[in-house]
Amino acid sequence: MLMVRIVLPLVLVALFPGIIHAQKQRKPPRNSGYDSTYVLDYTHIITGRAYLSTKSNAFQLLDRETEQDLLYRPNNRVNLGLGASYRAYTLNIGIGFGFLNRDAQDKGETDYLDAQINYFSRHFATNVFFQVYQGYYLDSYTTAQLNWPNTVTRPFRADIRQANAGFSSLYIFNNERFSYRAAFNQDAWQRRSAGSLLAGAYLTYYSVQGDSTLMPSVLSARFDPSLNFDKASFLDFGAMGGYAHTFVVQEHWFMTLSGALGIGGSVYRTSPDPVEGGTTRGRLHPGYHGQLRSAGGYNGRSICAAVSFNVETILNSMGGSEAFQWTVGNLRLTVAKRFNKRLKTVDRVIKNVTGE
Repeated sequence: MLMVRIVLPLVLVALFPGIIHAQKQRKPPRNSGYDSTYVLDYTHIITGRAYLSTKSNAFQLLDRETEQDLLYRPNNRVNLGLGASYRAYTLNIGIGFGFLNRDAQDKGETDYLDAQINYFSRHFATNVFFQVYQGYYLDSYTTAQLNWPNTVTRPFRADIRQANAGFSSLYIFNNERFSYRAAFNQDAWQRRSAGSLLAGAYLTYYSVQGDSTLMPSVLSARFDPSLNFDKASFLDFGAMGGYAHTFVVQEHWFMTLSGALGIGGSVYRTSPDPVEGGTTRGRLHPGYHGQLRSAGGYNGRSICAAVSFNVETILNSMGGSEAFQWTVGNLRLTVAKRFNKRLKTVDRVIKNVTGE
């Protein structure tokens, strides 16, 4: 059902090419350093959008020696929202209406605060996130397998809560011919295929806890004892690099793929530690950070319609075959319209504050 809700509006847009092609020919925008044969910049006029989105937040306990895993997910909502961009600043407001979210009897109720900022300038692509979630269901086992009495279909734990905060930022080397904004923020137009090498860094913090151990008792014998904890926190940092490319067909239809991999340190703490009989403190092990972005759809002088996906995955090695992995991301369908309108008062305020 989720894919139907997301794909159907895009299909409807595709069925009305007259709307897409009946675009007014306007004066070419200022390009802010872009090569105009590749990218047209529309940050100096208003871009409005309507969208459907859902965010992801999951964590996984892994024992690679026994090839066992334990995957917890929250019951994420589908949000319907409106937003606008101007002068490279963006505001989006989405609401999870009841008619889009009817699976509480299957996956339980999750309470959350989720703030994700994806900032794309000409030179940098930056993700900033802060999340607090409570209420997770087990996606890798059934209630029957765990002998788990439950009021919903999936094995659900209302006591599990987590919080995370972090950022990752990548420098775009080919920033005159490649634009992230065109694919993900709809206030630019990538007219020809181009790509760029990426390099940057990341810093994240993650904590999770339950009223009892996160490991169901019937599964504890299958996993390394070090994964039998009720509380854990992880601090990750390192450098990352990758590549992004936008493929353009007939100037308007596009597909953007971007991937980056980071390697660095991971300091973790778990409580209680069944091996040592206490709390593990200050252990430093390798950590890995993966980032994937993709988008595809139609882009033109005044209309953009696209599906975009963004996910960050952090893998924390815990010394042996055991590991802890968590992900944060979002999936979004957007239909945007650019208006040939400038806000002179806002321009003056921004100029007085930033000097630009």
